[in-house]
Amino acid sequence: MNPLRTVIFVDGQNFRSNLRQFSFRSGDEYPSYQLEERHFHWRDFFSGVIDKFNEATHLDHRLVRVYWYHAASITPWSESVRLAQYIIDNYDVPGLTLEEITAAAKEWYDRERQYFENLRERVFSNLQRDTDFLEFKYVGQYAIRPYQPYRIERRYDTGELYYLGTRLGEKGVDIGIAVDMIAKMPNYDVAVLISGDADFMPVVSYLKDNLRQVYQFSVAKDVATRTQYLSAWLQRDVDCFQIFDELELLDTYLNREAPMPPAISQEVDARIFELKEALEYG
Repeated sequence: MNPLRTVIFVDGQNFRSNLRQFSFRSGDEYPSYQLEERHFHWRDFFSGVIDKFNEATHLDHRLVRVYWYHAASITPWSESVRLAQYIIDNYDVPGLTLEEITAAAKEWYDRERQYFENLRERVFSNLQRDTDFLEFKYVGQYAIRPYQPYRIERRYDTGELYYLGTRLGEKGVDIGIAVDMIAKMPNYDVAVLISGDADFMPVVSYLKDNLRQVYQFSVAKDVATRTQYLSAWLQRDVDCFQIFDELELLDTYLNREAPMPPAISQEVDARIFELKEALEYG
């Protein structure tokens, strides 16, 4: 039997949220250091994913390509006196002015846009260059609301305004993934979805009805009987579900050459040791 042609579809925002669940603390300097895409060896990671499914199904899979999806654009900036006035009228923060609200909202927006653009230009371009069979695809929009405060308060010591807008997340990306999964269906035997978004249930059912195998892959915190699955909503609907637990993820696929503060690297090593102890002694 020929190896099953296998394509991996990565829901970038959902997966990034899962990766950031692995956070480490080292004193006041690093109260919550979160792992992200740049911290892992993705060539080895995806090869390991295929190995997991080979072992679980007793079938031979051949990785054809990995498609990793990310928003193509960010909500454009639009100044709004009306929304600024609404904040003044409805939030109990002393001394707010239209100018201060607008400046705070614009400053927050600019930080979000800079981060969004850097992620694509620096992180994703490097990953695609360094990883076989990987292609980033950009669809939909990263939606944010600068004039919808997630947090707003006046600092008592300095009088400065602390302001965060609202992140709504990616819009339309899941639709783009589903469309691609269907359009590319003649060219694969197995679709592996790295996402736990329940919105994918209809496309999973459609692919199965058209005699394609659909797998889901995820990462999980902890090990053995203490495993906490991340994004496992589709587990009952797919043909096969596999994971890397926290020990596998950190001990095997972490890129030690990626920039990481030495104090955090020590915390990662301590966590790996703790997980090995838990696995050995229960």
